[in-house]
Amino acid sequence: MSRIVALIVILFFSCRGSSVKETQSTVMADSARKAVVAEDKDLSCGQLVSDLVQSSNAFAIGHFAKELVKSRIAYMTPDKATIKLYVINDISETPSEERLVENAVGWLEFYRQTGKLLDITNDPDKPVILKYDKAILAEHDLFKLCSPEVAVAKPGTGYETPDVMLADDIRFNDKLKRFFTMGEFEKVFGKPDSIKLLAEEVPCNTIFGTEAPDDKYLYKSGSRFETSGDSVAVDEFWFLNGNFITYKGIRIDANTTMQHIQQLFPTAVKGRLGMDKEGKLWVIQLREDEKGISDGQIKMFFRNGKVSFMHWWFPC
Repeated sequence: MSRIVALIVILFFSCRGSSVKETQSTVMADSARKAVVAEDKDLSCGQLVSDLVQSSNAFAIGHFAKELVKSRIAYMTPDKATIKLYVINDISETPSEERLVENAVGWLEFYRQTGKLLDITNDPDKPVILKYDKAILAEHDLFKLCSPEVAVAKPGTGYETPDVMLADDIRFNDKLKRFFTMGEFEKVFGKPDSIKLLAEEVPCNTIFGTEAPDDKYLYKSGSRFETSGDSVAVDEFWFLNGNFITYKGIRIDANTTMQHIQQLFPTAVKGRLGMDKEGKLWVIQLREDEKGISDGQIKMFFRNGKVSFMHWWFPC
């Protein structure tokens, strides 16, 4: 009889021990899960965007080593985030001195309502829908975490961020590049308001550099275009009468504020200059090429905090 009692006691404590261990395991698992959740709450905007991009099949990810492709929010509205993909290169000609710059290698758009991630690198008019790990955004709202203030690139982060505006990435009225034909000019802008010979204006520099006697300036809605034969180029572009540009798929028009431009060109806006031209205006200066070879600049002028016009400038 005593042997039976002893066996029952052993079985009782064995079962109780198993229950205690299971309870302890559950508590430890819950604690670990809570720790992970707490850690997730501290996730930065930059890390979230990077995780999103790295999980996608963006073109840049397929063409470059994944670890080389970096990303950040370049522009944001309540419904859409434009993401810049870039790599950092050393362009210094002196081995002992680094000169690190970032070069754009892709542009993505993320839409809040649909959750779609689009690649607009090759053609903004024909975006490609990308695949990505949707679990990354399951517990985080990218639009809440990435406020406009966070999206602005911060200077002094260990590399030089060149504020470059490449002409090939600009579309005037979302139709024309900087150089086009007279027929294309009339199709998009209509007949010019007025025409003057370059010889009458005597500019110190010309776009085509031909100095032909019949080279002209065309004026339309405040904008100025230079011609040489049947070729036309934008010299000064005013955001009047509904005229606008798209830059890497981002629209810039008369309602675009300096704060919006700062998200594209933070260093240029920080170093903006005050000028007396057509009244007191702010102006930012943008380089024409990524390596700084050209002495030319694109100057963008602001009136009352909004974009007014832009001008290709070259020293005499």
